[in-house]
Amino acid sequence: MNLGERLDALMATVRGGKEAAYGQFLTEASHAIRNTLARRIGADADLEDLVQEVLIAVHDKRHTLDPGRPVLPWINAIAKYKLIDHWRKKGRSPIVLEDADDEVAADEFAGMDVAVLLDQLPEAQAEAIRLTHIEGLTGAEASERVGIGLSAMKLRVHRGMLRLKELVAEKE
Repeated sequence: MNLGERLDALMATVRGGKEAAYGQFLTEASHAIRNTLARRIGADADLEDLVQEVLIAVHDKRHTLDPGRPVLPWINAIAKYKLIDHWRKKGRSPIVLEDADDEVAADEFAGMDVAVLLDQLPEAQAEAIRLTHIEGLTGAEASERVGIGLSAMKLRVHRGMLRLKELVAEKE
């Protein structure tokens, strides 16, 4: 049984009324969270604090998880948002390039001026990325602010992110 299946089974057991399984769930979830975050931020001094923040959020939001949905992607989404909050507090760019296979986190931008990178994009793409990834607006909020459809906003963000990824690769 893989980690995702174990977490699903433990959560189902907890929902079935066996609260003793919750400790095991949190232990296994903490290992998954730590591994996910460590890949993105390395040996950051704040890693353990960030793991605890994610665990608290998982605990606080566990009632929002649809029982038919897998637990691990839900936990990873919470970890991603907590990591973005962490980077914002540290004054780092919260940009996350989403790739079909993996995510290229803001560590890719270490030592780079994100504003300079964004200036190399067409203005519409740069604006879409600023609104969604830096200001934190949803795609719907950003599209409403700009006055375009949601699909057009998603396309601008997607194309801009692909170009940013290319720019970062060129600088390596």
